[in-house]
Amino acid sequence: MPRWTGPRWPSWRTSATCAKLYQDVLGARGLRVVPLDSVAAAEAYLSRHAPDLLLLDVKLGDGDGLVLLDRLRKQGLRMPVIVMTAFGTVERAVQALRAGAADFLVKPFANERLVSAVEAALEAGRRLVELELAAPTLTPDTETGRALIGADGGLRDVAALLPRVAASDATVLVRGESGTGKELVARAIHAASPRLDGPFVSVNCAALPPSLLESELFGFERGAFTGAHSRRKGLIETADGGTLFLDEIGDMSLEAQARLLRVLQEREITRIGGRETVKVDLRVISATHRDLDAMASSGQFRSDLLYRLAVIPIHLPPLRERARDIPGLIAHFLEKHAVRKGLTAPRPDAETLRRASAYPWPGNVRELENFVERAVVLGHFDSDSLRAPQAARVSSPAPASAPTEAPVPAPTVMTLRDAVASAERAAVIAALQASDGQKTAAARLLGVSYKTLFNKIHEHGIREELHIG
Repeated sequence: MPRWTGPRWPSWRTSATCAKLYQDVLGARGLRVVPLDSVAAAEAYLSRHAPDLLLLDVKLGDGDGLVLLDRLRKQGLRMPVIVMTAFGTVERAVQALRAGAADFLVKPFANERLVSAVEAALEAGRRLVELELAAPTLTPDTETGRALIGADGGLRDVAALLPRVAASDATVLVRGESGTGKELVARAIHAASPRLDGPFVSVNCAALPPSLLESELFGFERGAFTGAHSRRKGLIETADGGTLFLDEIGDMSLEAQARLLRVLQEREITRIGGRETVKVDLRVISATHRDLDAMASSGQFRSDLLYRLAVIPIHLPPLRERARDIPGLIAHFLEKHAVRKGLTAPRPDAETLRRASAYPWPGNVRELENFVERAVVLGHFDSDSLRAPQAARVSSPAPASAPTEAPVPAPTVMTLRDAVASAERAAVIAALQASDGQKTAAARLLGVSYKTLFNKIHEHGIREELHIG
């Protein structure tokens, strides 16, 4: 997950009050906010700076924010953009998403909604940058016509497959461990496809309870359930004309699987509580770290849906099988974080590179980037931390020696307050690890609200733990 220290991004405002609010809410979380109040000011700023995220108002002093967004995208703008407006309509939301916005906020919105949208967009932007090295890169080569850069082992097969996959509309199932870059590959397929100008809608199936996931995916009609005061389009309809990415598809309920199967077969949906069918034109890419074949055999996953999802299967090898990529990844992440933090990047010595290449990296590329980021902050590499877990188990036992009387340690007593805080911190870290850094899912595991979890993260100073994959 993204850290709250370092990222810089401008915020467009319709009033000084709004600008001050965004600065206070996001500044409290370590974000530097640069307020700008016009199209001209925005274009001037972007000609000299490359922020991590844009928060863009539809109504600007001298123009339309969506027109500006479209122009920036055509100029090659790649950073995530959140569009906000006081005049929210479905048409404007769809227009914003088609123009490449990561999210669409309707004023007035709660501070928590703003924070969660910014957090998700920053994560998406970080992963897009990571993709440039974690995924294969093709460059011209005089002999073979193309050369593969930064792709070792099984990743070479993925590189050869991606251009052909992107050109088709076939469903794709990406398998791999956490942190291997499954969503990054999905975004790369979308970016290279004829659907590039359409929306890319990402849904984490593990982050929402089954009933909420269905309503988010398929939408609902007014009166479909308590609280359904008006008709709402689902994310499948939002992805019309683009790509729907279903992350952790193995966590989807059997009921939702049956509804998704119809979408793939008939290219239409029925909103919850409704009878009208709505045609959709989209490409579906799903991902999982689970063994869906075994789940299908045991009845936990629909085998007919699995066949539909895996028309083109892609397997991403873990980083431990891509040892030759590690030095290049380290160099990339060093430059990235040194520039972002305005620090001098430390140089890894030969022993650090050797240990890094031999280390199994259970968190894969995500864990490697966290290791490099820590080195940039500290100004040196802690290569002692890179010891394979197996080393202690295979080492020879120490020779037996005559028993000696062990000294009696002095007892240490922790205050009750410190004991509670320590247990609370450990529980939060464990939940973040179990949910792969997804705060919504972690809050559900802990039985607290998202806001409570967010406060506890800052109260206990949990920063590096957020990145553990």
